[in-house]
Amino acid sequence: MGYAILRTQKLTHRNSIHRSLKHSFRAQDTPNADPTKTPLNTHLGADSVSEALNNIEARLNTQEKIRKNAVLAIEYLITASPEAMNKKSLEEQNSYFQGTIDWLIKKHGKENIAYIGVHRDEKTPHLYAYVVPIDARGKLNCRSFLGGAKALNEMQTDFAEKVGKQHGLERGIEGSKAKHQRVKQFYTTIEQPTQPNIILPKERLILKKSLFSETVESDEGFARRAAKIVVEAVTPDLEKAALVDTLKRENTTLRKTAHQLEAMAKQGKALTDGLTQEQQRQLKHQAELFRKQETQRLEQEREAQRQARREKSRNRTNRGLER
Repeated sequence: MGYAILRTQKLTHRNSIHRSLKHSFRAQDTPNADPTKTPLNTHLGADSVSEALNNIEARLNTQEKIRKNAVLAIEYLITASPEAMNKKSLEEQNSYFQGTIDWLIKKHGKENIAYIGVHRDEKTPHLYAYVVPIDARGKLNCRSFLGGAKALNEMQTDFAEKVGKQHGLERGIEGSKAKHQRVKQFYTTIEQPTQPNIILPKERLILKKSLFSETVESDEGFARRAAKIVVEAVTPDLEKAALVDTLKRENTTLRKTAHQLEAMAKQGKALTDGLTQEQQRQLKHQAELFRKQETQRLEQEREAQRQARREKSRNRTNRGLER
């Protein structure tokens, strides 16, 4: 089962809204989009950047006064984890997106949704929407929708329950501080192969020179010097590859542990029913001590692994120089 993904972006300036809409309508160069699939994209409520801007301005004009730092629009991006999304048929994707639209209308009111689109020309199909955050009192009030971590957490849960679950998607781990897009970008960057800048020596070094003769380095010395240059050039990529492998393994372990802790937390709540406040306080104190000890133990293990990798890298470099 995959995850329902919902992200929001506060847009506080008209220029930022305009730039975002240009990306949405492919009115600017979009390197990560396949132009042969762009005709498959869907636009609802507006057919151009200017029309979408006019829709937003029309709602903002209902306000007597707008604060200088006010959020003028909320941009939503809603999809699912890539593997789950790409397994869905076109009909199933459309059904998920329709459920998303219904959820947005119920949350914000149809009149406040300036424009909705679906991108199918990128790696993972996704829906995006531009909403003017006018509350039930008719006031521009983004805080009533995205005010604080608790509100965002509740919104994620509400969307997963009312939309995601109906389409075979579950909520991400509650309380998780993972930033999925940043993690993805990090892996993409760190895995990007680099072209080692290797300049091998063409001539032997002159070790000693006199008026009538000179001593040059031996074949063995020349080969050792060339080998050192190659080893020093490729070692960073080897270390980076080892780091990626380790990080991915740790990430998988952390996800499993988080799921286990979430289940234990729910079970633990049931276990504390009937205990006095003092008993609950002591139990919480013992659990916190255990957590700190476990965190310290894991950190010591990770440091030992890092030290082992560094030692292995040094040994590999030394072996290369000895050849």
